[in-house]
Amino acid sequence: MAGEMTILGSAVLTLLLAGYLAQQYLPLPTPKVIGIDLGTTYCSVGVFFPGTGKVKVIPDENGHISIPSMVSFTDGDVYVGYESLELADSNPQNTIYDAKRFIGKIFTPEELEAEVGRYPFKVLHRNGMAEFSVTSNETIIVSPEFVGSRLLLKLKEMAEEYLGMPVANAVISVPAEFDLQQRNSTIQAANLAGLKILRVINEPTAAAMAYGLHKVDVFYVLVIDLGGGTLDVSLLNKQGGMFLTRAMSGFLTLLGTDYQ
Repeated sequence: MAGEMTILGSAVLTLLLAGYLAQQYLPLPTPKVIGIDLGTTYCSVGVFFPGTGKVKVIPDENGHISIPSMVSFTDGDVYVGYESLELADSNPQNTIYDAKRFIGKIFTPEELEAEVGRYPFKVLHRNGMAEFSVTSNETIIVSPEFVGSRLLLKLKEMAEEYLGMPVANAVISVPAEFDLQQRNSTIQAANLAGLKILRVINEPTAAAMAYGLHKVDVFYVLVIDLGGGTLDVSLLNKQGGMFLTRAMSGFLTLLGTDYQ
């Protein structure tokens, strides 16, 4: 009996050791959710690797870790990111940028007229919303959501190429001052790109978490975001490892393209 117990104990230890060694050489889990920053002037996409705890910002095919938030329409084709940037000078009327400033936002005709004076492309007022008129083979009307969807599709393809697998789920950040309609319009743009948005997170909260502030002993955090298209200031209050936005302010026409 003692000999049988010894053999059984050795077998269990062997199995445990084999399982441990197998875990050391198994491939790390593949991320199944991407994180997206749909910026006013530049966009980026990243993934969190659960096996190592590291975050990777995914580059495009030329090694750029962000792409211009620009979409160009030509006869029979649509160009995104750096390809669109190359067409901006020769095709300005059909190259849309700063679409994030219009997505889901309600304008009076007077407000929209004051906003669009800086742009070379045509912006229309349709039932309180902004739309863009572009000419490829014919004149077509595209929404800010559609422009956003082309950018998100490009980011999705970058992630799929890097990970070597299809990607369907994402978390996306938006400005803290976005209202419900602007958030829903951002989700709609992602859905058009074939992405399911698992969570919409405020950009200041995303920034605070990126710096690991949810893990340290802080109570209030002031986040200043000098973006390419806006300047935002948010006061965050940490509660239970998460951040609540207590106050926010900003300027939508202060930086980036407004002062080039």
